[in-house]
Amino acid sequence: MPSRRLLPVTLLALALTACTSTPAPQPPPSPTGRTPEEQTAISAATTQYKKSRAAYAAALQHPATATRPALEAAGMSGVWLDNAVDHAEYYRTHKIYRTGAATILSTEPIWISLTDPIPVVVLKTCLDHSTVTEHDPAKKTPPTPTTERDLVDARLIHLPTGWSLTYESRNPDTAQSRTPGHPIC
Repeated sequence: MPSRRLLPVTLLALALTACTSTPAPQPPPSPTGRTPEEQTAISAATTQYKKSRAAYAAALQHPATATRPALEAAGMSGVWLDNAVDHAEYYRTHKIYRTGAATILSTEPIWISLTDPIPVVVLKTCLDHSTVTEHDPAKKTPPTPTTERDLVDARLIHLPTGWSLTYESRNPDTAQSRTPGHPIC
């Protein structure tokens, strides 16, 4: 039989154990090793990249109506915005336009930093230009579509207005020698 002195101590220990909260179950780790915040940023940046690319295609399909404010509103900034505006202006001046749009075949995050003063996501992206045809009235030959694919790095930054495509450059993997008949991505 337990002693009367141990009974209050035992009851107190049981009460404290009952009041101690058990830790909430932790979600399983991401298969990519990224935090939920990083996954959310990648998803939002990828969605914005697709919107910005579609706006760029529309600007070159209809250069007479392409404006800087419209391209900014579509989530473009920095060098990418400047180049898109210049490209649309060149098309407008020379009465060139495009049909079709580059298709985004894949995106893969290769860099993410949410701790920088301006958060950044860089996506390695495979673009297929096979449906793009440039129409230039100065050329006497009919336009021909290209079958080229590009591997590019798209840099998106998070501004107060949301994610914004600020730069796109050829990915170093593009420099690999191409096997005839096999696209690079």
